[in-house]
Amino acid sequence: MARLRPNLRTPTEVYAGVSVVLTAIYFALGHGSIAQSVVYDGIAVASGLAIVAGVALNRPARPLPWLLFAAGQLSFAIGDVIFDVYERLGGSPPTPSAADVFYLSGYPFIAAGLVLLIRGLGIERRLAGFVDAGIVSVAFALLQWVFLMDGPVHDQTRSVADRAVNAVAYPAGDIVLLAALAAFFITPAWRTPSYRWLAAALIMLLVADEIYGLSSDTYSSGDWVDAAYMLSYAFFAAAALHPSMRNLGVHRRQGRRRISAGRAAVLAGALLTAPAALLVQRLRGAPLDVFAVVSAAGATSLLVVARMTGIVRALEGIRVRERAARAEAEAARRQLAEQNERLREADRLKDEFVAMISHDLRTPLTSIMGFLELALDKETGPLNEEQRSYLEVVSRNSERLLRLVDDLLFAARLRSGGLELARQELDLGPIVRQACDESKPRASSHGVELVLDLAQAPPVLGDRGRLFQLLDNLISNGVKFTPEGGTVTVAVRPAGDRVALEVRDTGIGIPAAEEERLFERFFRASTAVDRQIPGTGLGLYIARAIVDAHEGTISVESEVGSGTTFRIELPAAVRAEQPAEELVR
Repeated sequence: MARLRPNLRTPTEVYAGVSVVLTAIYFALGHGSIAQSVVYDGIAVASGLAIVAGVALNRPARPLPWLLFAAGQLSFAIGDVIFDVYERLGGSPPTPSAADVFYLSGYPFIAAGLVLLIRGLGIERRLAGFVDAGIVSVAFALLQWVFLMDGPVHDQTRSVADRAVNAVAYPAGDIVLLAALAAFFITPAWRTPSYRWLAAALIMLLVADEIYGLSSDTYSSGDWVDAAYMLSYAFFAAAALHPSMRNLGVHRRQGRRRISAGRAAVLAGALLTAPAALLVQRLRGAPLDVFAVVSAAGATSLLVVARMTGIVRALEGIRVRERAARAEAEAARRQLAEQNERLREADRLKDEFVAMISHDLRTPLTSIMGFLELALDKETGPLNEEQRSYLEVVSRNSERLLRLVDDLLFAARLRSGGLELARQELDLGPIVRQACDESKPRASSHGVELVLDLAQAPPVLGDRGRLFQLLDNLISNGVKFTPEGGTVTVAVRPAGDRVALEVRDTGIGIPAAEEERLFERFFRASTAVDRQIPGTGLGLYIARAIVDAHEGTISVESEVGSGTTFRIELPAAVRAEQPAEELVR
């Protein structure tokens, strides 16, 4: 019976789920109640502690950025506690207050953590990405100034300290965070789950700050904007608890650089921020902040020029590398052509050398074999048994050497000019029988049984001598590679409009991986080489050449240790139809 495994959740999922439930409970409690404050402050403090726990649990390669995130979250949490204390004591805290000190201290901690993560990724040279981040940051800074900062900064009814903190410091902190987030977005880290939790946390924080900045005069604990702040706390902790955080700040290989549709849309929106801000101000009937818009548009234009300059330089670099690569490829092509030509010339010289040496060897061999035949026929006098056995050994090896020389000459002739055939209509039966009869002495000496399996088959149009050579090669191979007690079977069968010729043996076989190379010149199967069976690797090369010249096909099926089957199919001879009057008779 299979064991049932519980459906375990990761710490990230558990923490995020609990935080979402507590956020829902927060709004179910009384507006502005102590219970709400306890839940809110508990989520804030737990976020910083959970980040520290994530560092201890996952042991990241670069823990300092995460500890800075924890410091930022705890700084925010202390600010929240102080803010709640002020509310319990009778109203909103003064500006600036101790809560503001801790709130504003959290932004540098988080921004520093992001910068350290970015530096750890080793992307300082990706200036194009940083230019894109700069464009987005300038656009966000313009919106901050026009819609959040400009009015409060020039509001003379507010104190200088109030304007410095609420109208300048908080929006500036958001600008710093967005700039760091935008720079972080251009890294390859965005593919990791931990980064996505971290990005969601920063986006929640920025959204909450923007909403709070637009309604700071009417804000009180328990407002809906608190949901964004609490989710920001929860997502920061979830990012630290996820196992992928351990490699978030570690350098990794950059993938292919490309601008995604989302990135292009963000950049387009950033470039349209200046005219959009002017249009909104005009529709609202508000004074046009020309100086801020022009400054932001100018900065954006400079960044765009820098971006275009980088693109042009990159394209020029690509063109230079492409030209260099083409020049190298052309030089390599010429060198390869020269080497191929030299190889062809060397191959031709080798064939000429082999043909010349083989021809020169054949003449003395013929003479040797002639005199051996005279000696064995007692033309020079009687021989004792020992002398006869010695001469028979010499005769057999001379015949073997003559076959080798003939094969070399034949292969050289094939390479130089192909194969000429004296075609005639032939019955394969007598040719197969003759080849088997001549091979029987050799088979008997190896202890191999030679079996004929002839069926009535149509004649073929071929060269008798070459077909006999083909059969002799295949039968000789079968006998040579079949152990004592084995069998070599030669069969002829009709196969539609073709005639099939098979040579089957029960020999050592051929590895499947080597079957494709079996008909190459001078190739020998590893099973033959390992057993040190003599041969040149020309027999099957010559066999295929003969079959190809007869417009036939040759194939092989083999299994190591079980044997090999060579199958040749030759086209049957086409006979002219008899005249109609002869058929009537």
